[in-house]
Amino acid sequence: MLQKMLLQKLKPIFSLDMFSAVGTWAVVSFSACYFMLVSDRFDLGSVLITACLHLTFISLWLLSTETFINNFSRTFRIALLTTQYACVIGLYFLVPYNYSAILITIWCTLLPTVISMRLAVLSAPLWSAPLWLIYQYYWNEEYALMSAVLFFMFNIFALIMVNTANKERQAKEHANQLNRQLLATQKLLSQANKQAERVRIARNIHDLLGHHLTALTINLQVASRISQGEAKEKIETCHGLAKLLLSDVREAVSEIREKSNIELKDALLALCDNLPGLKIQFEFDDNVKINEVNTADTIIKCVQESLTNTVKHSTADRLQLDIKQLEQAIAVNICDNGQPIKHLKVGNGLRGMAERLALIGGEVSFAHNVNGFCTSITVPQEVQ
Repeated sequence: MLQKMLLQKLKPIFSLDMFSAVGTWAVVSFSACYFMLVSDRFDLGSVLITACLHLTFISLWLLSTETFINNFSRTFRIALLTTQYACVIGLYFLVPYNYSAILITIWCTLLPTVISMRLAVLSAPLWSAPLWLIYQYYWNEEYALMSAVLFFMFNIFALIMVNTANKERQAKEHANQLNRQLLATQKLLSQANKQAERVRIARNIHDLLGHHLTALTINLQVASRISQGEAKEKIETCHGLAKLLLSDVREAVSEIREKSNIELKDALLALCDNLPGLKIQFEFDDNVKINEVNTADTIIKCVQESLTNTVKHSTADRLQLDIKQLEQAIAVNICDNGQPIKHLKVGNGLRGMAERLALIGGEVSFAHNVNGFCTSITVPQEVQ
């Protein structure tokens, strides 16, 4: 289990942006250590401390990336970023090569995860200034101010690019989510229209043909009582056929109404399609019968909320969705394989889910363990 979780966490490291960041760090760190090692100005202890600071920086940076940091508090994330920044400042005093400031550019790409973009840009002069101060007055570098200004602009550029990429990713995810919701709603509306048409036909058959057949049966029964001989036998035969036909009509009406249940499966499949980074295993009991559009819509909205929470707030890559018909209820179970949550915070999404279900007499419960996060929904059968 631990090995599986570790592999799951390491997958994002091999993405292009991670590779470029780690590659840049490797060039900076190895070159700095090499130049210090071959120089007569530095002893082995300084080189080892430099190497340790570089390794500490990249380790904490990887830990601070979005994939790893989701379940940590904001205070802990700020502490991680502060420690990384302290490592870079320490390297400024140890390494005489000002290209070590590239590490600050790598570091600042994580700032929007803990503070607003506006605050990150406004504070940029403060966390960029030590490059100039240290290399100007500690290392006595002639062009320290120019280097600091250039790296300051690099940092601003990195922040803008990260912010743009985040907005594009969020817009794409939002568009995909709206598209899935639209497809699910279209499926549900299609089923609702079919249900309404079936019910209308069944009602017309019952009200028109059924009433006429009932009247015919009564009249034939009266005619049978006042007739004699062969005519009476023929009338009784017709009366029996009319009763049989009336019974067939009632059975047909009942069958049409039974088949007017809403097919929820197609709408849910549309909702679960093409979710980024999430493989869904879907099991749907064929005995599930829902004939209320409001009930079907509520179940779809709850499943949608669970899927959104898993994609946005969980580290899960697999999700199990089971919908079963119980004796007196419909059961919906949604479980992912995300990291265990230390403290479950019921936000607006989960609270809204409970409120929707309460309106139709349903209930929801949430649980988390070593296997992931589970949402259990129950809708009483009588609501349908």
